[in-house]
Amino acid sequence: MAAPLLEVRDLRVGFQTDHGLLTAVDDVDFVLEAGKTLGLVGESGCGKSVTAMSLMRLLPQPAGQILAGQVLFEGRDLTKLPLEDMRKIRGNDIAMIFQEPMTALNPVHRVGRQIIEAIQLHEPTTPDKALRRAVELMEWVGIPAPDQRVNEYPHQLSGGMRQRVMIAMALSCHPKVLIADEPTTALDVTVQAQILELLKRLQRETGMAVILITHDLGVVAETCDDVAVMYAGRIAERGPVHDIFARPLHPYTQGLIRCLPKLDHPPKTDLPVIPGMVPSLRDMPSGCRFAARCPNPHSDDVLTTRQPWKDCGGGHGVEACACFASQLSAS
Repeated sequence: MAAPLLEVRDLRVGFQTDHGLLTAVDDVDFVLEAGKTLGLVGESGCGKSVTAMSLMRLLPQPAGQILAGQVLFEGRDLTKLPLEDMRKIRGNDIAMIFQEPMTALNPVHRVGRQIIEAIQLHEPTTPDKALRRAVELMEWVGIPAPDQRVNEYPHQLSGGMRQRVMIAMALSCHPKVLIADEPTTALDVTVQAQILELLKRLQRETGMAVILITHDLGVVAETCDDVAVMYAGRIAERGPVHDIFARPLHPYTQGLIRCLPKLDHPPKTDLPVIPGMVPSLRDMPSGCRFAARCPNPHSDDVLTTRQPWKDCGGGHGVEACACFASQLSAS
């Protein structure tokens, strides 16, 4: 069996603050195979974007630190690479579409120049060839009149067009792994569908692997092969998409799926919600982090003792909290 393209083992990330060192990502594990899409889902504040920034070694400095774990890309541990070697991988082998293109793009430079810069950083080419490549990339991602758009500034483009520019920039050097951090945030549903279809088409054409970070389980169901559900810096459940949707085991996963709108419900039916909030970094429980919001009865030791991980077969695993042990034994 071929080794995974990307393997994350026991990743722990923290930030040095006025209140001391706070852990934002705690012992995260997942694998990504070539040509596959992994969905990383959860509420805002669960650690999805911090995990992505850790893979790219783009944590804000000096506060952000990778405290432990490995990020193995084609067998090389990216956490141990010298910064100069990491720069050769970042944007070339592993690329990222950032969450908000209006802040990720430089507002005082034309979009074509920003794509050209990404190309010239990794490929020896002349400015003219890089410009032609930028126009081809913009056409490839579905931007109309790319020879004109290449000379425009970000504020002259719509939200969907700016997102396509970000995708063109990320794909400019044919990466093996693409990290898409909520690529459809703040876009209307029509543009969102176009962007997701574009990503699927480009993946089919290039064979790249994708990590799709989102809080939208509908997007995950449509685009992903596997899913990892994050809560409060930890993976609560992970497995094949069809298995997670057909047989969600963790109460948090079940709550997220219940929150999805149902077409067969009467109009104006209130959506179910998960009561409470994700705990802050200063108030993380030492045991099950979802226990305070869990609808199932549980004992006090669940709050103080970290729950074991259970492999349920077929790549499906879950943090085996004692409050739903009956479901786990049935599985």
